[in-house]
Amino acid sequence: MRLGFTTSIFAKPLAGGEVNIGGLVEFAEEQGFAAVELRDEAVSYSVDEVADFVKDAKAKEIEVTYAIKNDMFEAGDRDLFARGVERAALCGEGAILRMLAAQSALGEQGKKGYSREDVERIAETARKYAATAALKHIGLAMEHAKEPLFGDGETYFGLADIFAELEATGGVPANFGITFDSANAVFTALCKTPTTQEKVLEFLATHNQYIALVHYKTTVGGKVTPVITDADIENEVLFSQLAKVYDGIVCLEIPGAAGLSECHKNIDESLNYIRKMGLMGYFA
Repeated sequence: MRLGFTTSIFAKPLAGGEVNIGGLVEFAEEQGFAAVELRDEAVSYSVDEVADFVKDAKAKEIEVTYAIKNDMFEAGDRDLFARGVERAALCGEGAILRMLAAQSALGEQGKKGYSREDVERIAETARKYAATAALKHIGLAMEHAKEPLFGDGETYFGLADIFAELEATGGVPANFGITFDSANAVFTALCKTPTTQEKVLEFLATHNQYIALVHYKTTVGGKVTPVITDADIENEVLFSQLAKVYDGIVCLEIPGAAGLSECHKNIDESLNYIRKMGLMGYFA
């Protein structure tokens, strides 16, 4: 596997002009990262800005993935997605575009996951989005956030049900996969139905063929920690299982901090923990 980080960690220093995305390429090289996820939630970077970022990264042999914050159920999503595909294609053939399903459908009080109708609509849209992405030779990696990994099969549904629906209606498109974030699944302030380490590992065992990207942060008591640490999901257990089935990018996604120096400090502490615990051996 290859260790990277997402630029969302630096969202506030970027917004405040304390650093630019080019400076994050320099930081990635200094720290020995093999990849960077360019987080562009509203697709606000121009084509030229993305192209320059990719050029700088490739010159340093750093792989780039691209990430947007879309919502399939919102008006204008098709246009936002198409612009995201255009920019993701600049990362090179086979590049990964991280995307979302329909978080707006999960905002109702007491709702534990998607409805059956939601799942059908998401699967239908996902198939269309995958066809659009295939024209540009890129892969899609849909991340689970508010939605649970598994539903109960009757009253609410989750990520596994979306892929089951795709399988039942013509098969999962070859370029459509998952951004797997184990912490999201147990994050009590985010996931509508938080789960357990056992169920996270079950999902990994049963759906690993679809994993196209991995996000990595940790939680303690269901709350995200500012740095990587001992966690609700044991790191060694997670990576020992992940390494058996996945050989792509693991993208560090710890919470962002207000200032650049604190962002650097939190990444340094996270990397030191990874080294101390012997986890760096999982990364080439």
